[in-house]
Amino acid sequence: MKFPEPIYRYWKAPFIGTDLYRDSKLSVVVNPELEADERVTILHTVGDAHTAIALRPDVAQSLKATAIWDAGGPLSEAVVREGLQQIGIVMHGADNLFYLPDSARGAWVAETDADHVRSLHAGDAALFAEFERHVSQEDLDAALIDLDDWAVFGALGQDGRLLSIASTYPWGGVPLADIGVLTLESARGNGCAKQLLRAAARHAMARGYELQYRCQLDNKAFMALAQAAGLVLFGCWEISSPDSAAGMAQAAP
Repeated sequence: MKFPEPIYRYWKAPFIGTDLYRDSKLSVVVNPELEADERVTILHTVGDAHTAIALRPDVAQSLKATAIWDAGGPLSEAVVREGLQQIGIVMHGADNLFYLPDSARGAWVAETDADHVRSLHAGDAALFAEFERHVSQEDLDAALIDLDDWAVFGALGQDGRLLSIASTYPWGGVPLADIGVLTLESARGNGCAKQLLRAAARHAMARGYELQYRCQLDNKAFMALAQAAGLVLFGCWEISSPDSAAGMAQAAP
C-alpha cells in the first residue's frame, strides 16, 4: 500500500540520527533534535512490520547503562521497552495513524459533498454550542473538534440541527491536516461521519494537504469509522509522557 510522499517524509524525520541498534524488525537511534516532550518516540509501520524507536541523548545514555545492553544477541521492542521502564520512562497512550492511500485518491477527489454537508464558520457558533450540549465531555475531549479550526464541516438533519461535525487543522509543520470527528449518539450509523471525513479530505487535498486521522488503539468506533471511510492504517505512534521527566531524574545515575 503506497501513501503520498509527505507522509513518509514527516515520519522519517524523527528517526534520523545515530544508530544504537538496527535489524529488519527494529531500529533504535539517538536523535538530539527530538523535542523534550517527545524524548522517546516510537513508530510501528504496518507495511514493513518495522518498529522504529528514537531517543534523546540523555535517555540513550541512561538506557545504555541498564542490563539490556549487556545481555548480548538481538534486541526486541519488548526488551527496549523494559529498559525504558527501568530508567523511569512512561509512555503516553499510543495512536493509530490512518491516511488516504494513493490508490483511492482519484475517487475521493471526483466526489461531491452530500447536500446536507456544508462548511461551518463563526456564524454557526449557536449551532455548534447546541451540538456540544448533546454530547459528553469525554467524547468532546476524544474528538478534538473546534469551530475555530482551519476547516470545519457539519452534517445537518432535516430540522437544521447539526448531527455530526468534523474539524481539521495543519499538523506537524508539513502538509498534513489532522482531523477530529464527532456524531450525536442518536445519529450514528447513518454515514454522516464518513461523508464529513471525505469532505474534509477533499478540502485538504485541494490546498495541498493530506488528511491525517488519529485514534487511540482501544477506540474501536473511531477505527471502524476510518476504515468505513476508506482510510488505511499506516502505523502506530507513541511518545513519552511528561511524567517521564520526574522518572528520568530519579533513575539517572
